Amino acid sequence: WLLPVVIFTTCPMGAVTSLGRSELKYAVQIHPPTHRSLSSLTEQMVTVTGAAPNSCSSWQRCGGNSSALQDFAANPLLQPPLGESWVSGPCVLEIDDHVHLWVGISSGILHLVSLDGLSTWTAVEMTVDCPGASRPSVTREPKSKVVYLFYEQTDPPQHGFTSTKVQLISATVPSAAFSAGDWLWSEATEVLQPELEWERVQVARVGNPFVMYNSFRGQWLLYYSASSVFRRKDSKNPPPMYIGIAAAPAVEGPYRRINEKPFLGTSEGVPQVIGAGSFKMIKGFDVLNYDEESGIGRRLLALESRITRSKDSSVSSIALLASADGFSWSLIDANFLAPSARENSWKKANIHTFDTMIPSFDPDHVFIYYDARDNFKKSTECVGVARIPVVFLESIACTTATRVGAL
Repeated sequence: WLLPVVIFTTCPMGAVTSLGRSELKYAVQIHPPTHRSLSSLTEQMVTVTGAAPNSCSSWQRCGGNSSALQDFAANPLLQPPLGESWVSGPCVLEIDDHVHLWVGISSGILHLVSLDGLSTWTAVEMTVDCPGASRPSVTREPKSKVVYLFYEQTDPPQHGFTSTKVQLISATVPSAAFSAGDWLWSEATEVLQPELEWERVQVARVGNPFVMYNSFRGQWLLYYSASSVFRRKDSKNPPPMYIGIAAAPAVEGPYRRINEKPFLGTSEGVPQVIGAGSFKMIKGFDVLNYDEESGIGRRLLALESRITRSKDSSVSSIALLASADGFSWSLIDANFLAPSARENSWKKANIHTFDTMIPSFDPDHVFIYYDARDNFKKSTECVGVARIPVVFLESIACTTATRVGAL
């Protein structure tokens, strides 16, 4: 997790704030971004060039408990721009047979496009050209041409650390959605500020937004993370502590918290859960069809990055959760997608944020785009992709009676 200390007071650049060494103990400073052309960003960041066949040989067994989960053999897909150490927070959307990927870099949120979702990515725009903008999440209303991009925006630093809020921009999908310069985004509007006590622990922070429509409530739900954890001796990247929910009558808002307490957070035990990172439902498994009385139906499935600690070490991995109502979640697999034990692995240390999709070119699999680090302190953060069969997730989401009936 990056909790950047943004040294600009405004966007575009403003005055530099001076910070002492003690104030930078955990935070990661964002240096003045180097303004690069989109072609140079493509050249520096894209690691897989040329067509990448989506065949069985292109995938390999993934770290974690699930034998069904596979990593793309050519991972990572994206590396940081030249002179930087991270690219993070992927979110993905398929539009007109092209895969659109938004990621955070030091200068803001970058938009890339690929035909196969695996290779030959092209940077088409800086969607949010502002340092401190990160962890985007994209959604569309059914049959709508409007794309909504929620993201976390860092405020100017206070006392050496930063506060963050959730913001929103939107754009109508252009006729050539894969071309540069065709996206006309709205001005950013504020969606959520840290207000409650548990949203202001150590750092006043809300972020990692995930927005979806809940047909049972007839509302849009915003899942978000809050506060920060400074209890990791082996990492200088403090992750969030809690997950909360807010609701709105329309995708644009206004969003109001459903509960004044978090629905996911820290817990004791072995290993001890010291942080609850990003939370997103799995695309294709985000519509509830479950009868609680009979126990028959199809539950919701979600992924959550959880930070656990045993003795003196900590790790961030992605857990698989299931729910019959969208509010109470059961842990299915705590290490569904976990760091690799291989010495020179690009994801040796921590796996952080992610997003999912069922691509039209491979409808039998759910693709999971995620970021990870190759070490704990002095490290590089990249973006890769894994996949898992839809039928495997169906076996978890559905009861036996429903599954047999569907077949």
